[in-house]
Amino acid sequence: VQMNSGVLAPAHAHIKAGTIKALAVTGEKRWHDLPEVPTMLDAGYKDFVFATNCCFMAPAKTPPELVARIEKESLAVLARPEMQEKLMKSGFEIQAKNGQALGERVNKEIIVFKEVIEKAGITKI
Repeated sequence: VQMNSGVLAPAHAHIKAGTIKALAVTGEKRWHDLPEVPTMLDAGYKDFVFATNCCFMAPAKTPPELVARIEKESLAVLARPEMQEKLMKSGFEIQAKNGQALGERVNKEIIVFKEVIEKAGITKI
Protein backbone atom coordinates (compact mmCIF):
# COMPACT_ATOMS: atom_id res chain seq x y z
CA VAL A 1 0.00 0.00 0.00
CA GLN A 2 1.48 3.33 -1.02
CA MET A 3 -0.83 5.49 1.09
CA ASN A 4 -3.75 4.99 3.42
CA SER A 5 -6.09 7.09 5.48
CA GLY A 6 -7.41 4.93 8.24
CA VAL A 7 -7.91 4.34 11.92
CA LEU A 8 -4.87 4.77 14.15
CA ALA A 9 -5.47 1.70 16.32
CA PRO A 10 -4.38 -1.00 13.84
CA ALA A 11 -1.56 1.15 12.45
CA HIS A 12 -0.15 2.33 15.78
CA ALA A 13 2.24 -0.58 16.40
CA HIS A 14 3.58 -0.29 12.84
CA ILE A 15 4.15 3.44 13.22
CA LYS A 16 6.00 2.85 16.50
CA ALA A 17 8.06 0.07 14.88
CA GLY A 18 8.93 2.27 11.91
CA THR A 19 7.47 -0.12 9.33
CA ILE A 20 5.09 2.61 8.15
CA LYS A 21 5.37 6.38 8.37
CA ALA A 22 2.54 8.50 9.70
CA LEU A 23 2.20 11.79 7.84
CA ALA A 24 -0.49 13.30 10.09
CA VAL A 25 -3.30 12.48 12.47
CA THR A 26 -6.78 13.84 11.92
CA GLY A 27 -7.75 14.46 15.54
CA GLU A 28 -7.79 17.83 17.28
CA LYS A 29 -4.43 17.18 18.95
CA ARG A 30 -1.32 15.08 18.44
CA TRP A 31 -1.37 11.50 19.67
CA HIS A 32 0.19 11.19 23.13
CA ASP A 33 3.07 8.88 22.16
CA LEU A 34 3.51 10.09 18.57
CA PRO A 35 4.40 13.73 19.29
CA GLU A 36 6.45 13.99 16.09
CA VAL A 37 3.35 13.29 13.96
CA PRO A 38 1.51 16.56 13.26
CA THR A 39 -2.23 17.00 13.15
CA MET A 40 -3.80 18.04 9.87
CA LEU A 41 -4.37 21.43 11.53
CA ASP A 42 -0.62 21.64 12.28
CA ALA A 43 0.04 20.76 8.64
CA GLY A 44 -1.98 23.79 7.53
CA TYR A 45 -5.35 22.24 6.71
CA LYS A 46 -7.83 24.58 8.37
CA ASP A 47 -10.84 22.87 9.97
CA PHE A 48 -9.53 19.39 9.08
CA VAL A 49 -10.52 17.44 12.14
CA PHE A 50 -11.96 14.02 11.51
CA ALA A 51 -11.91 11.84 14.57
CA THR A 52 -12.91 8.22 14.33
CA ASN A 53 -15.40 7.31 16.99
CA CYS A 54 -16.98 4.14 18.26
CA CYS A 55 -20.45 4.37 19.70
CA PHE A 56 -23.31 2.32 21.02
CA MET A 57 -26.64 2.68 19.26
CA ALA A 58 -29.95 0.98 19.86
CA PRO A 59 -33.06 0.55 17.72
CA ALA A 60 -35.28 3.64 17.66
CA LYS A 61 -38.05 1.95 19.66
CA THR A 62 -35.80 0.85 22.54
CA PRO A 63 -37.44 1.92 25.81
CA PRO A 64 -35.86 5.18 27.09
CA GLU A 65 -35.21 3.69 30.54
CA LEU A 66 -33.17 0.88 28.95
CA VAL A 67 -31.21 3.36 26.81
CA ALA A 68 -30.52 5.45 29.93
CA ARG A 69 -29.25 2.41 31.84
CA ILE A 70 -26.99 1.25 28.99
CA GLU A 71 -25.62 4.79 28.68
CA LYS A 72 -24.99 5.10 32.43
CA GLU A 73 -23.26 1.71 32.72
CA SER A 74 -21.20 2.21 29.55
CA LEU A 75 -19.97 5.62 30.68
CA ALA A 76 -19.08 4.17 34.10
CA VAL A 77 -16.98 1.39 32.53
CA LEU A 78 -15.25 3.82 30.19
CA ALA A 79 -14.42 6.12 33.12
CA ARG A 80 -12.37 3.41 34.84
CA PRO A 81 -8.64 4.23 34.68
CA GLU A 82 -7.72 0.61 33.90
CA MET A 83 -10.15 0.57 30.96
CA GLN A 84 -8.83 3.87 29.65
CA GLU A 85 -5.26 2.59 29.93
CA LYS A 86 -6.05 -0.64 28.07
CA LEU A 87 -7.82 1.22 25.28
CA MET A 88 -5.09 3.87 25.04
CA LYS A 89 -2.46 1.13 24.61
CA SER A 90 -4.59 -0.23 21.79
CA GLY A 91 -4.68 3.13 20.01
CA PHE A 92 -7.98 4.48 21.30
CA GLU A 93 -8.41 7.69 23.27
CA ILE A 94 -11.48 7.71 25.49
CA GLN A 95 -13.66 10.78 25.16
CA ALA A 96 -16.87 9.25 26.44
CA LYS A 97 -19.95 11.34 25.80
CA ASN A 98 -23.63 10.84 26.40
CA GLY A 99 -26.27 10.06 23.80
CA GLN A 100 -27.26 13.68 23.34
CA ALA A 101 -23.69 14.64 22.42
CA LEU A 102 -23.52 11.70 20.01
CA GLY A 103 -26.75 12.81 18.34
CA GLU A 104 -25.38 16.33 17.93
CA ARG A 105 -22.21 14.97 16.31
CA VAL A 106 -24.15 12.70 13.94
CA ASN A 107 -26.41 15.59 12.91
CA LYS A 108 -23.36 17.81 12.25
CA GLU A 109 -21.68 15.10 10.18
CA ILE A 110 -24.82 14.56 8.10
CA ILE A 111 -24.60 18.20 7.01
CA VAL A 112 -20.85 17.96 6.29
CA PHE A 113 -21.07 14.76 4.27
CA LYS A 114 -24.20 15.84 2.43
CA GLU A 115 -22.20 18.78 1.11
CA VAL A 116 -19.22 16.55 0.23
CA ILE A 117 -21.50 14.13 -1.64
CA GLU A 118 -23.23 16.93 -3.54
CA LYS A 119 -19.95 18.64 -4.51
CA ALA A 120 -18.45 15.33 -5.63
CA GLY A 121 -21.52 14.54 -7.71
CA ILE A 122 -21.98 11.16 -6.06
CA THR A 123 -25.27 9.65 -7.14
CA LYS A 124 -27.56 7.63 -4.92
CA ILE A 125 -27.37 3.89 -5.47
